[in-house]
Amino acid sequence: MLRAMEQILKDKSVVITGAGRGLGAAYARHVSGLGASVVVNDINEDAANATAEALRKAGGKAVVSAGSISSWDYAAKLVETCVSAFGRIDGLVNNAAILAHGKVTEMSERDLRAMLEVNTIGSAGCATHAIRQMLKQGTPGSIVNISSGSHAGDIALGGYGASKAAVASFTYCWALELRDTNVRVNAVSPLAHTPMAESNMKLLAEQSASREVVYTTLPQPEVNAPAVAFLLSDASIGVNGQIVRIAGNELSYNTHPMIAQPVLKGEWTDTAIAAAFRDTLAARQQRLGLAYER
Repeated sequence: MLRAMEQILKDKSVVITGAGRGLGAAYARHVSGLGASVVVNDINEDAANATAEALRKAGGKAVVSAGSISSWDYAAKLVETCVSAFGRIDGLVNNAAILAHGKVTEMSERDLRAMLEVNTIGSAGCATHAIRQMLKQGTPGSIVNISSGSHAGDIALGGYGASKAAVASFTYCWALELRDTNVRVNAVSPLAHTPMAESNMKLLAEQSASREVVYTTLPQPEVNAPAVAFLLSDASIGVNGQIVRIAGNELSYNTHPMIAQPVLKGEWTDTAIAAAFRDTLAARQQRLGLAYER
């Protein structure tokens, strides 16, 4: 079984965005070790080159494409780089993202636009061009979006959480659209000690006091890589439209948005709605922040 797993991504060509450091670099190292040819993207060309050189020194195949995925035209060129270098694209890991803190009273338009352009529009652009090519190829393809538990709500991460909630919604929508094709779309919600997470540590106490799921320690990025590799591999065919949460020693799905029980029925006048909240709904409010399903 171990020998089979060592070849789980043999002959696969994968694009990983934001792979110059942190989680993206960990994903790149892991999938390369499992046989994948990798296009290493990062806005920092030196960082991308360092990751690619490490992959090649370890015996893997890697090329660099430096640029910002916030450009729709660059996203197309990124996919073209993979096809030109390796003849095809089998997988995309939409990892590149930026984070800017700010409570609603502190948020700046500049920071919000930057996060939406990279985290949301950038992920959409890369996926759009990758999926077009995968459908043209007619062979199994996998999109792995990177979401975040922050999309369930977090203090001073409203903009970041919103950008990642959009990525989660993309995952659901694209999976529905592509369910009768060879292309599947899933997401991973990772947890790791990265430069981005380090910037968030000053808010940890305030965030932890506001939610059920609390993280006192963060695992290394490499802990998350096997989940990404599995979703890229043909072993995950049949898994579609899911957000896979990996948090240290915990592996699960995140629930999709759904209609909460109880569903009350009646003629909804002003008086009836007020009574429904007084008698039933006020006591059945949904929990804020990331929580375990009950």
